[in-house]
Amino acid sequence: MNAIAILLALLAAITGAGAAVFQSRGARSVSPPPSNAARLLLILSRKPIWLLGAGLAAVSGAFHAGALSRGSLVEVESILVTSLLFALALGSVVADARVSRRDWFGAIATIGGLVMFLLFADPQDGVYELPTRTAIIGVVAFAIVMTVLVGSAMRSKTPNVRASLFGASAAVSLGSAAVMMKVIDTNLANHNGLLTFLPALAFLGVCELGALLLQQVAFRQGSLAAALAPFVGGNPLVAGAVGIVVFEERFHHSIGDLLGSLAGIGLVLAGIAVLASSPLVAAGSGETTDTQYRTD
Repeated sequence: MNAIAILLALLAAITGAGAAVFQSRGARSVSPPPSNAARLLLILSRKPIWLLGAGLAAVSGAFHAGALSRGSLVEVESILVTSLLFALALGSVVADARVSRRDWFGAIATIGGLVMFLLFADPQDGVYELPTRTAIIGVVAFAIVMTVLVGSAMRSKTPNVRASLFGASAAVSLGSAAVMMKVIDTNLANHNGLLTFLPALAFLGVCELGALLLQQVAFRQGSLAAALAPFVGGNPLVAGAVGIVVFEERFHHSIGDLLGSLAGIGLVLAGIAVLASSPLVAAGSGETTDTQYRTD
């Protein structure tokens, strides 16, 4: 594990948490809701609190890119799940409330599971080359998955289901953007020509913009937990799967290491489920300002 990559990923998680909190507060303040995502983004661009979140998102993206230049996709993306811990801390400050025992369990499960996964799996760099045929297949798969998720979200009549599907589609888009960052960084490091990574740069822009729009829409559809859990959990799953399948990122493969890695993943997923539904995270994001959470 690269210490600098871990530090940069943690900084990306911290600033990303602030971005999610302020952007969510901005998105939830728009009333009545606009008819489409583009109109929503135009309205949000005039709100100072949302612009603060957008600025933090840009800083987070810079840290994220720096982390990916030094670490594997699996290593960096898995660390980004800690953004929920920092969102919890911000919510505690906003709501002026103590962290409950349930939230502490979620935090400990997330951190403990992440440490277990990184220690047992010890992910290593792969070969970050993207042949034209593989790139075309990837773009087609991305388009199909996004069409299914967004189409299903638009047809659903259940608010929390819509929020989850839009959140999942934002996760797929952001995870794909992380893959493109890694490809672009490798091309730059190898001093390849502009035309070799220009398509990747264009696709990166599409993915980043798509993730931004879809996340704002998800925030408005249902509860924060429904929107946030698939977004936080889905991003590392997408990027990690591509890292393993396409770029051949390596892991420890002994039975003990595999079992330890799976146990770590299970703890992380349990922690995400608990933290995403925390009243403190909801308070920080503007879903509720109720101060009934001064408990435990």
